[in-house]
Amino acid sequence: GGAHSHKIRALEAKSPGLLEKYPAITTGFFFFMWYFLNVIFNILNKKIYNYFPYPYFVSVIHLLVGVVYCLLSWAVGLPKRAPINATLLKLLFPVALCHALGHVTSNVSFATVAVSFAHTIKALEPFFNAAATQFVLGQTVPLSLWLSLAPVVLGVSMASLTELSFSWKGFINAMISNISFTYRSIYSKKAMVCACF
Repeated sequence: GGAHSHKIRALEAKSPGLLEKYPAITTGFFFFMWYFLNVIFNILNKKIYNYFPYPYFVSVIHLLVGVVYCLLSWAVGLPKRAPINATLLKLLFPVALCHALGHVTSNVSFATVAVSFAHTIKALEPFFNAAATQFVLGQTVPLSLWLSLAPVVLGVSMASLTELSFSWKGFINAMISNISFTYRSIYSKKAMVCACF
């Protein structure tokens, strides 16, 4: 009887939990939280800009809070800090620069036009990523992907023509943000490839 109950306990210990059995639940949760927190972030920022229209200053505070958060996380060991050296910093500098530029220009756009319109322009980011993949990285993008992006480009064009809060400053900053985040992706891929060797 004792050996039998020992085997049952061993099997129970080895049986995977719900999250291990269905990793899509964890992935779905993180996707949901990203969108949910992004919506709250944008709404709070727009409220701030209504009373304090200084997007550059707000952006610097955002980035400083991010730095402090990372430093505190590393200090307590969540997550484990990567071994940092001059080569790694050189690889990551263009990624960080593109991220900062994309973040600042997004905020300038949000402060200038309706958040919904800024997000409409930023919906072109997959188009910029495909273009960069094709023309900068030299990787072939299938025609089906280009065709799937055509309605997005058309929709953004129509929204821009009919947007009541349209301003060139908001539009151009949203486009610069798209390009910055596209180059951030390119430099991130290059950094990951180089870091693996």
